[in-house]
Amino acid sequence: MKNQHDFFHGIMTVQVEGKLIEPFLQACTRRGCQITDLKRIDESAVIMSIRLKDWTVLRQIRKKYRCKLTIKSGKGVPFLYKHLLRKVSLLVAFFAAIAVIFLLANTLWSIKVEGLTPELESNVEEKLNSYGVSPGKLTIGMSDPNELQQKLLDDIPDLLWIGVKKQGTSYHLYGVEKTRHDTDMNKKPSNLVASKKGMVVETFIKKGRPMVSVYDVVKKGQVLATGQLVEEENIFVHSDGDVIAETWYKVEQNLPMKQVMLLTDGTVESEYHLQIADIKLPIWGWWRGNEGRFREETFVSDWKLFGIRSPFNIKTTDHYSVDPKAYESSKKELEKLGVATAKRSLQQELDVDAEIKEEKVLHLGEENGKVKLILLYKVHENIAVTKYISQGD
Repeated sequence: MKNQHDFFHGIMTVQVEGKLIEPFLQACTRRGCQITDLKRIDESAVIMSIRLKDWTVLRQIRKKYRCKLTIKSGKGVPFLYKHLLRKVSLLVAFFAAIAVIFLLANTLWSIKVEGLTPELESNVEEKLNSYGVSPGKLTIGMSDPNELQQKLLDDIPDLLWIGVKKQGTSYHLYGVEKTRHDTDMNKKPSNLVASKKGMVVETFIKKGRPMVSVYDVVKKGQVLATGQLVEEENIFVHSDGDVIAETWYKVEQNLPMKQVMLLTDGTVESEYHLQIADIKLPIWGWWRGNEGRFREETFVSDWKLFGIRSPFNIKTTDHYSVDPKAYESSKKELEKLGVATAKRSLQQELDVDAEIKEEKVLHLGEENGKVKLILLYKVHENIAVTKYISQGD
């Protein structure tokens, strides 16, 4: 027990040199010093072990006896602690490695969904993301699999069952979609009605009784074909077919005569951030782009390890210096640009099968430095939409 106690407080091996070694050692003993493992090296030198706390006493009386003290080694907790303090970088690296391993082991790396259609699978992934469950995030604080399973079943009516299993750093889900036994909507009695005003140019009714003819002008909501096959009899079918009508669209464009173009001279300054999940840490160049006019382009690295996406990425933002240059277009050029732009915008609003037959400029004028352009388009499109009815209608 005494040796263990000395080990915790520290033990030193000291060499003593001098002509008055014996009186020096006797004086140390009288002062309460404990001397062990005493060995004589020669007539004027000995080596011995002492307690660390006795070192102060030896230093105090060494001058009186003209002895030279040399520390050969030290053992015990105080020396071990001092040695570890000299290895601070090693300790920091050790604890940093533990922290990184902890983060990697508690990070969700992948989510795999099986057994569902692509649309329903996408819906499940969106719901998981709203719950805070997505690759790259820490699993600490996430809902447990049973809770996630219940949330998904409550929030997605099309799911009959879904199993959620956590395997290491990934989630595996297997779902079963509900089999619907709803009435086939293509067999329910219905009419075809006009979705907008227009003049009928062509009809093709597959099922149902036509109610309009070519060149008839119809208004929105008017019945184009009825599912009641015989008037005043309760015989109904699901109406089906197309009614192509000529419709009209008026489009207005206001185009500035003076245009501003942003030009770059190729000068670029970049800034870099370390991105860990949703956390961004600046690395270099975060002060870029604070002066002058710049156009930004951002790129995020996509690092993968064994096919698994890493939560660590480098985000690079390039700032391109731009110089605005003004130029003025002619009225004719703006008319051509406005017609093309209006036509593209209208085509995006129309159905794929719709066809623009004619365009006409109703107005072209200059107002307050802008060219005002009003266009009229004639379009052939299917205006028939299904409206379900009951047999009592």
